[in-house]
Amino acid sequence: MGRGISDSVVFPLRGCASLGFGVMSLAAALSEAFASRPDLGAVPAASIAAVVDQQEVVAAWGVPASTVFQAASISKPVAAIVALRLVADGRLDLDTDVNRFLTSWQLPGDEAADPVTVRHLLCHGGGLTVDGFPGYRQDETLPSLTEILDGLPPSNTPAVRRDGPPGREWRYSGGGYQILQQLLEDVTGQAFTDLAAELVLRPAGMTTATYAEPDSSDAAAPYIAGQSVSWRVYPEYAAAGLWCTPADLLRLAQAIQAALAGEQGAILPTELAWQMVTRQLADWGLGLRVSDDGDRRTFGHTGGNHGYQCFMLGTVQAQNAAALMISSDQGLPVAEAMAAAITASTSWQIT
Repeated sequence: MGRGISDSVVFPLRGCASLGFGVMSLAAALSEAFASRPDLGAVPAASIAAVVDQQEVVAAWGVPASTVFQAASISKPVAAIVALRLVADGRLDLDTDVNRFLTSWQLPGDEAADPVTVRHLLCHGGGLTVDGFPGYRQDETLPSLTEILDGLPPSNTPAVRRDGPPGREWRYSGGGYQILQQLLEDVTGQAFTDLAAELVLRPAGMTTATYAEPDSSDAAAPYIAGQSVSWRVYPEYAAAGLWCTPADLLRLAQAIQAALAGEQGAILPTELAWQMVTRQLADWGLGLRVSDDGDRRTFGHTGGNHGYQCFMLGTVQAQNAAALMISSDQGLPVAEAMAAAITASTSWQIT
């Protein structure tokens, strides 16, 4: 649906003792976790990339490690960083009415009402409609961005509109990220896909990440209820349209960590990176969900498209990070087992 899986923290954890990992290498523990999945046919393939305790593991089961998956809502942190790069360059302001930047489309509503800002879009605080997107069959005509925003055919979702005062409460809105996509294109005069490649994907080292439809031989086939299905197309690039590997998502998490640490040449200035992982509304920063505080603070995002589930998590203080991608709608038990494997075999206690 182009949104996070129950908007939960990445890698939700159950007790790990029953999985019987004992003391073993991280790679072996992850392999045992995948083998322990309750329904082998329902989850035929998964791929993970992790760096924990300075130990890096890239592994895949059922597909080569180079196979791409739909990143679904983990597309949103990429879009958020694109926006923050423009903020850093002085071309965008987080707290200005989005209609000041939109030129080819305007967010309808009472001009006297409190403005919806870029910050609101990034933290799901705009009081906006349309939480997620179901995607399109590969043989369907795709809508333009303005048709998506206005809910006009051939769009299969309602119009993105105000449905409450901004800044008051958290309400997940993939529609808000489509407003962001339009805004970024209006401000720069560039296609969003080109902007994302220039400002995020290449600088972060996400070498296989793309918004183009891949060759079927390079992509994991999605499964719904244990049956292989055709993947759906998501023209909502900012909200749900990225294809990549877990290694790409690991590089994204590490790029955020490098910016938080103030490393030279980081993808964002330190102050903006810290805003990403600082709660704005509920448990959400700018483009990321934030959990815990102090030394245990983590950032992450989940994603779920038709037949795909994915998870990304990183620590703020340490340099631990992990990304898991699954070509199934029933991947949550696998994610829980992988979290348990990391907890049991490393110092990183994922909660």
